[in-house]
Amino acid sequence: MRRLILALPLLALAAPAIAQDTTGDTEAGLDAMARTMGDPARQEAMARALGAMAEVLLDLPLAPIMGPLAEAAGEDSRAIDPDATLRKMSPAAGAVPRQIERQLPRAMGAMAGMSGALAGMLPQLRDAAERMRDALPARDLAELP
Repeated sequence: MRRLILALPLLALAAPAIAQDTTGDTEAGLDAMARTMGDPARQEAMARALGAMAEVLLDLPLAPIMGPLAEAAGEDSRAIDPDATLRKMSPAAGAVPRQIERQLPRAMGAMAGMSGALAGMLPQLRDAAERMRDALPARDLAELP
């Protein structure tokens, strides 16, 4: 679950960097993403913002969601605590915002490194794809789904 919490914001950060690449220059998009993800100031700002968002989410009331889910499962929705929150249901979840703030900069740095490495590998990957296409007879390619 923690990995998912960290991964979703990183994907949200990555999408605009690649989406700005309207010329089709994937390498430039990956380089831009690497610079964005590798910027320590951006990493710290994102970590603080996501930590604050996680704090807010921990205190959102869950009864409006849990009630209908209980009914759909054939359970008594009156048994749902009207004051239920993630923080109340799982006190250990209170540590998640600080974990995000500590781990997100490192995760963003790792993604920056992977983006930069992938950008550097793109010419070789394109060349390999061309060689594979040339090595396979056209009739074999036509049979692929």
